[in-house]
Amino acid sequence: MNLFDSFKVALSSIWKHKVRSILTMLGVIIGVAAVIIIVAIGQGAKTKMTEELFSTDKNAVDIWYEPIPVEGEDESEMYWEEPELTSEDIETLSEVPGVEAVIATNQGYGPMVYNDQQGEMEITGVGPEFFSARNIQVIEGRPINARDNDGMNRVVMIDTVARDKFFKNQEDVIGEIIELNGNPYKLIGIYVSPIPEQYQYSEVGEMLMPRAVISMMFGNREIERLAVIASDSEKISETGWLAANALTEKKKLENGMYSINDFSEYEQEVDTVITLMTLFIGSIAGISLLVGGIGVMNIMLVSVTERTREIGLRKAIGATRGKILLQFLIEAMTLTLLGGLIGIGIAIIGAIIISNLSPITATVSPLVIFIGIGFSAFIGIIFGILPANKASKLSPIDALRYE
Repeated sequence: MNLFDSFKVALSSIWKHKVRSILTMLGVIIGVAAVIIIVAIGQGAKTKMTEELFSTDKNAVDIWYEPIPVEGEDESEMYWEEPELTSEDIETLSEVPGVEAVIATNQGYGPMVYNDQQGEMEITGVGPEFFSARNIQVIEGRPINARDNDGMNRVVMIDTVARDKFFKNQEDVIGEIIELNGNPYKLIGIYVSPIPEQYQYSEVGEMLMPRAVISMMFGNREIERLAVIASDSEKISETGWLAANALTEKKKLENGMYSINDFSEYEQEVDTVITLMTLFIGSIAGISLLVGGIGVMNIMLVSVTERTREIGLRKAIGATRGKILLQFLIEAMTLTLLGGLIGIGIAIIGAIIISNLSPITATVSPLVIFIGIGFSAFIGIIFGILPANKASKLSPIDALRYE
């Protein structure tokens, strides 16, 4: 009997005792499904926590100036001035390997007045690169361009929150003149805020303006905050340091350097905590796999007893001990493999349901599926060895005499 025939005999035996086989597989089904779902939830929780804790902008890393203390001087009494950043510096950063985009902004704050309505607005000064870097969706009008920034045009954009607050009953608002800090500005566009709703604290919305105009209005620097977007999510810190070092070299700094907020160590700590929790909870769920394996061993011992005469007959016509051993191992492995496949199917459905009902996206990776299949087969082999060994050791004469 070849390997294919052995699988056919195993499936025939399982089908012959359907109810008993299903009950036997139940422990394996529950164990595999529980472990895969727990791992999927752990992966989803890790992704969610990383996004929540470390990044408002995907793959973004802030670059900031850090003075180098002079030996012998008190740091609290040191005076230092941050170097002025320019559009040429943005060009330098955009050429760094791994940098997908550069975000340069400054900030302002002031009262916006339109007709009889007024509200305090948080204003972000931006350049044309801001919109592609942060994937800003402009739903009315146009974005701020290079001409607006270079020409210090008095133009503004507002988000959808401000649109509903100040222009709720107006269909066409593009071109309207608003007042900001007592000066007139032309409204050129409406955009969807990239800030998640749970982090939006302003009830009147937010505003974008050319950063050169912000600098002129409030007397601050044209570029106050600088960040780069890494093209590879696995190399965010590495790309950030390359950009910071390139900027330090470009500015020929002697008493300071550009640095980044390196969250890689914190990300590793979060990853370690979630992994340990997943392993702990998964090991508890894995107990059902152990119980399922014991059930498989028990049912295979019963099967050996029921098929004693069959084993004796097969040995009498020339079947070797190895062939008998292989046959029962294949039957045990097939039983647990089927249970594992059903468990994987249930886990995938469970992950979809969890993803739809919770903020966490439970991710069942192909690797986990392959591990589940392999582990199910491994359980069958381990717990099938004792029954298979018992069957292979039966004496043909005693087996044929068995009633």
